[in-house]
Amino acid sequence: MMDFEGAAARLARDQSKMRGRNRGKGGIAISAKARQQAEYQKKQQARLRAERERKKKDEAHRKHYFHECQRSLKEKSLGGSSGAELLLTPTSIHGDGDKIALPPSVLEKLTSQHFSSNEGGNPWIFRIGIRNPDYVFPASPLIKVLQAPLNDDDDDMSDDDDDEEMAQDNKYEAFLDELGHKYLAYTHCTVVEFTQDEGHIGIPRHIAQALLDPQNRQETNRNGADIPTTMTVDPAAAASEADEKDAMDTIEESTDQTPGHLAWGAFEIPDTLLEIMMVQLPKGTGCTLKPTEEAVKSNFYGLKDVKLVLEQSLIRTRATLSIGDKMSTWHRGKKFELNVTKILPSKFRAVTCINTDIEVEFGETKIKEEEEEEKPAPPTDVGKISNTTTSENSGYRLGSSQPATQLSPPIPDQTEASPISFLPEPPEDQKTGVCMIQIRYSGGHGKRRFAVETAQVKDLFGFAASLVKQNERTFRLVTRFPRREISLADANNPADPESTLVQAGVQQGQEMFLVESL
Repeated sequence: MMDFEGAAARLARDQSKMRGRNRGKGGIAISAKARQQAEYQKKQQARLRAERERKKKDEAHRKHYFHECQRSLKEKSLGGSSGAELLLTPTSIHGDGDKIALPPSVLEKLTSQHFSSNEGGNPWIFRIGIRNPDYVFPASPLIKVLQAPLNDDDDDMSDDDDDEEMAQDNKYEAFLDELGHKYLAYTHCTVVEFTQDEGHIGIPRHIAQALLDPQNRQETNRNGADIPTTMTVDPAAAASEADEKDAMDTIEESTDQTPGHLAWGAFEIPDTLLEIMMVQLPKGTGCTLKPTEEAVKSNFYGLKDVKLVLEQSLIRTRATLSIGDKMSTWHRGKKFELNVTKILPSKFRAVTCINTDIEVEFGETKIKEEEEEEKPAPPTDVGKISNTTTSENSGYRLGSSQPATQLSPPIPDQTEASPISFLPEPPEDQKTGVCMIQIRYSGGHGKRRFAVETAQVKDLFGFAASLVKQNERTFRLVTRFPRREISLADANNPADPESTLVQAGVQQGQEMFLVESL
């Protein structure tokens, strides 16, 4: 009996040990599976963390890239101390170039101790644009795909890169594409005066055209919503229709065309706020100007001294050149418009043309086939235009006194006035003894500056004859209030063609003459 009980106890102990071993094996299996799941989850979390870190690093790299481009352009906000953008309401002002008018508070900002001006004696340059209301950074596909370098030392925005490498790498292409999304349209300008009311900005015709021309829109916004436009109205004008008509007549007859002065209702302007940002553009070394079809029809290619035309009329009115801009140049009262199609350096698609020599090339403008026979052959020569006026012999090659043989001479007009050689306009900085004379005729008007003590009556009539396309003895020039007449064909009291303008009663300041046929 005792042996049987001992055997049963041993059997129970053995079975207990076996069950314990079986439970241990199952526990080991369960523990291994749990470890595998834990390791998988740990790897997934590490991968997600790495992706988040990579995403943050890429986002930081994109912001760094954009800020470095802004730093290269020396962007400075003109808003408050927080760096907010300056948004102003536009109004129309007189001016043939790219000079805007700003409120006095901007001048205080520019001259403050905490705001450094441009280096090298260059004028203040601004980027003026219409903001895209739906813009959120980053919007450019080129910036969205930018990735941070694997090696922190591999930074393609390093200051050690030279201009050639920058051009080869197109490192500003994504930045310019982003600006194309940020703005519906933008261009560049300088300032003529700080006389605008606070919260307003005065823009001349060419700045308004650059912002509103559909062909000059940023490619990303050419198919977008139209930019609203408006015409300014003089708040001092009376409300009645009759008085409004009188006000418009006053505008038409006004001789106050001084750049920067208000031009009520003179042209359409954007009916939206404009953003103003200070930048520093590179000095231009070359550009291509393409005359408009109207300029070609007006025989732009037949001008005998293109260099003098551009130096006196173009460079004098422009401080910046931006691709897509349309600019005006004048020759003997005739207006020629040209489009800027190419500039060098091209990294920002805009340059300053102050204190620099620019190689200018003229592009060919195609007109309708039926007019091809009348179009003079375009020049292919390239030359330098300096920002200072020189007196070289007339010729077709810019910067040279030798004529270019591929240019066709202008077609003579039998109704045009006989050629009269008169003095060039006085220097821009000369104020004493200078009169801005405006000639109004049935087909339009023209204006020109004369030195009243040296310019002669024949110079005045030569200028008028170039506008009306008539012989100078077939018309007279008259003023309204009080009425005064000047005529070369008056039998009773003819004017002496050799007398100076001051002898003929023309004083310094401004004068408007109307053309009356005899």
